[in-house]
Amino acid sequence: GHRPFTAATGVRIPLGIPLYKLTFILLDMNLETTKQISVAPMMGQTDRHFRYLVDLLAPDLKLYTPMIHADAIVYASEKFLHQENRHQKAVGIQIAGNHPPIMAAAAKIISNYNYNEINLNIGCPSLRVQSCNAGAALMQDPLLVANCVGAVRDTVDLPLSIKTRIGVDDKDDYRFLYDFVAETSDAGCRVFIIHARKAFLQGLNPKQNRTIPPIDYEKVYRLKDDFDNLRIIINGEISSILQIEQHLLHLDGVMIGRKAYKDPLFLAEIQQHFFSTKANSDRPLSQFHIIKAMIDYTKNQIGNGINLHLMTRHMSQLFRGLRGASEWRNLIGQNQHTSNSAIEFLDELLFFVERYEESLC
Repeated sequence: GHRPFTAATGVRIPLGIPLYKLTFILLDMNLETTKQISVAPMMGQTDRHFRYLVDLLAPDLKLYTPMIHADAIVYASEKFLHQENRHQKAVGIQIAGNHPPIMAAAAKIISNYNYNEINLNIGCPSLRVQSCNAGAALMQDPLLVANCVGAVRDTVDLPLSIKTRIGVDDKDDYRFLYDFVAETSDAGCRVFIIHARKAFLQGLNPKQNRTIPPIDYEKVYRLKDDFDNLRIIINGEISSILQIEQHLLHLDGVMIGRKAYKDPLFLAEIQQHFFSTKANSDRPLSQFHIIKAMIDYTKNQIGNGINLHLMTRHMSQLFRGLRGASEWRNLIGQNQHTSNSAIEFLDELLFFVERYEESLC
């Protein structure tokens, strides 16, 4: 069971430990089995092409699909789910919905494909998702969420998690969050990914809901104190190695959001910092090798009829820190307007990479 509701706690970085020593503390944590670092499911960003890139940069990070509505899974062709993660390693799938039988039916279909976790979206504040009575709006109805959890748990054995906020509109005190987690965990959810900011259902667009109001990490730390039997993972404005280290002192995992696609090479830094000591770790690939691997991948996908821009848009930041980075971004941006064939354009990208690679030898 979980602990009784408790008074608020303060920041719990151990007193007297300099920040430079946090790395050495984390090295004792066996991150491989007890802690998780993941990339958040993000609409329009974490498609299978981006996930392929992340797997090149940071193979030990946990990945999720963008949100998919349970109705789309149940009523669309099952081939849809197969295509979504075709020929890639198993990832988590994030679904939205509010009807327990439909959620259970979607889970049954998901179990036939290449997914290793079902994540319930109880955090998206967009009006479109609200209109389906899903996302953050469902946080106000923990019993319904608990019934959805129970329906999925009774149908499949896949790991199940909930991604949610610390509150919604005027329901933003700790008691509200505590009661939500208590009811849904009693229904069978053992993993909670908490975006440490409340959601506004009216008056803010999704972009504003990612920055307003201020972040509140302490509320998530307090949740872990009261539910030490649950896995609590934190999300929201995490953009440095030091932040990750600090959060992992208190919580079971960290989820990286917008930083992941604005600066994908940051994920390679995470891989090197937290996972490079693994006994089976291979030598990390260079930026040039990563880019050339993405070009090869893109050529193969074009052969399957996939639009070029869906893949090259994820590559614009891969020259970060290298001479020619600005020229590379401009070149990537031209692919919407070039009269060349897709293959010719990719060969142009490859020539650019090899020219700069040779200049460093």
